[in-house]
Amino acid sequence: MRTLFVGLAASKDDFKAAVKDDLNNLVIPVKTYRHDRPGMELLDRDIGTMKEQFRCGAIFGMEATGIYHLSIYQHLLDAGEHIRVFNALELKRFKSRIRKTKTDNLDAQSIAEALLLAREPSYHPASKPELIHIRELGRLRDRLVKKASRCKIQATRDMDILCRGYTDLFDDIFSPSSIAVMKASVRTTRLFKTKKEDLVDVLNRFMSRSGSEKKALKLSALFKNTVVPEHMREICILDIHMLIQQYEVLKQQLKRVESRIEHCIEKIDPWMISVPGIGPLTAGVILGELGDLCRFDSTGQITAYSGLDPTVMESGRSRRTGHISKRGSPILRETLYNAAFAAIRVNPVCKQFYQRLKAKGKHHKVCLVAVAKKLLHIAYSVEKYKRDFYVPSYITE
Repeated sequence: MRTLFVGLAASKDDFKAAVKDDLNNLVIPVKTYRHDRPGMELLDRDIGTMKEQFRCGAIFGMEATGIYHLSIYQHLLDAGEHIRVFNALELKRFKSRIRKTKTDNLDAQSIAEALLLAREPSYHPASKPELIHIRELGRLRDRLVKKASRCKIQATRDMDILCRGYTDLFDDIFSPSSIAVMKASVRTTRLFKTKKEDLVDVLNRFMSRSGSEKKALKLSALFKNTVVPEHMREICILDIHMLIQQYEVLKQQLKRVESRIEHCIEKIDPWMISVPGIGPLTAGVILGELGDLCRFDSTGQITAYSGLDPTVMESGRSRRTGHISKRGSPILRETLYNAAFAAIRVNPVCKQFYQRLKAKGKHHKVCLVAVAKKLLHIAYSVEKYKRDFYVPSYITE
């Protein structure tokens, strides 16, 4: 026996440990441990005893189960153990059985078996602590952005009830000018009774005098003719003011998180920052979600890992490619897609690539997905070869 394969199945309150040898035999019965210090120290003692008994090392495997595996993962990482974290899809074939039986004990054994069959050639070390830190900051930022977006959606609904047509006058219902107008006009006692002159004074802080007068005139006409359902009036007014408060707090929190991400990226100073279209926030998501890009052997691997690879359907002589697989991190794909909008304007390589696809009749969104993949390949290339981005001579500005 050269190695012990320890499968860990984590749940909310505890985790199961199954230990198998090189022949896929269960060394000891599956044991339960708590998610606290005594429980983890007991696991250390048990595994240490088996290492001495069999005179071998151990590799640990676990499934990425939301947040429940993180404490034991960090404990093993600090102890210098070899760990592999499996995606649930990787373990699906190991868990399938003729009988519909699913228990934590069987899950732990399945993970140990997967670990046994997926050893050295496909084994990869855990991400660096600083990249895990950036990943969690990026995911926190994503949650804040989604909360702010939900506030906008609800505020749009409320204003459509109170004043149909208001949202057509502003590109963003929570733009500074729109928020100022709503604070001045959406009131319980004097709903939409703000004078045109007062609206001009409010809007003057955000636009030119002529622009504010035109918009104030439209708002005055809109407010004058609006019909408000009486039974919805009070609750919608209350909701609008609460949503504005929530949004303003979320924007402040978002600035704090983004500042921390930028500080982390500044310390790491990745080569991809030199790529037009990739700023500190985009770089933070790429590094956080993918880890060290140099661990990938090719652009094909990094494309598949991010879920930007096309699905393939093949049968006999028939071979078709479909939509992207969408496996991997949705935050990464969304970030790259949004970065593609900037890249087709400021990055000559991406701009020419986009124009070539459009000339072939490709849909705008299809072109943007292709540019997102191109941007990821460029980021991978500059990180792998450790050099700043440059525009090839054959690319015309």
